[in-house]
Amino acid sequence: MRCHLCLQWSWQPLCKTCLRTILEPTPAKRVLHSGLKVYSFYQYTEIANFLHTKHTYLGAKIFAQLAKNSMLPFLQQVNFPKGAYGIPIDDHVRHGYAHSAVLAHALRSIIKPLYKSLRAQNDQTYSGQKLAFRQSHKRNFISTCQTGMNVVLIDDIVTTGTTLEEAQKVLEKNNVHVLFALVLADAKEN
Repeated sequence: MRCHLCLQWSWQPLCKTCLRTILEPTPAKRVLHSGLKVYSFYQYTEIANFLHTKHTYLGAKIFAQLAKNSMLPFLQQVNFPKGAYGIPIDDHVRHGYAHSAVLAHALRSIIKPLYKSLRAQNDQTYSGQKLAFRQSHKRNFISTCQTGMNVVLIDDIVTTGTTLEEAQKVLEKNNVHVLFALVLADAKEN
């Protein structure tokens, strides 16, 4: 196959050279109104084309590569409690695979993924929706996490932060400590 950026031959959708150069992560932190720290690694516009592949077979490979290129090195440098778990946001399979589960799986050498542990009862799509819509159409998460756990929330994009804050609220109501959240991209509107 060819790299989807430089078109050179590659065993993966993105070649090592492009991951090291064009897709070099630029970690950023945003603190949401709830106090949740969200670490992102790309601006939305930098990887939008790749994020739009999330419901394809190719997207699963790209998401795994991006997570290993950005999130994994970050986790290797961050000091947090041992035994922390990775919670993919609503990892329900709707279109072939769950992109948040793919991200969590790529981080399994540092944090153990807990699949099916935070599921939304509302299957409303939030893509492209404004804050008012997101606030009036809650995800209604259900958590199956055990009390006392330390967790890291994992998702692909943070826009308004309402999904991550709702997840944090549900988990903390069940005595689960949310350390921080990891996302590939920050789509905050300036």
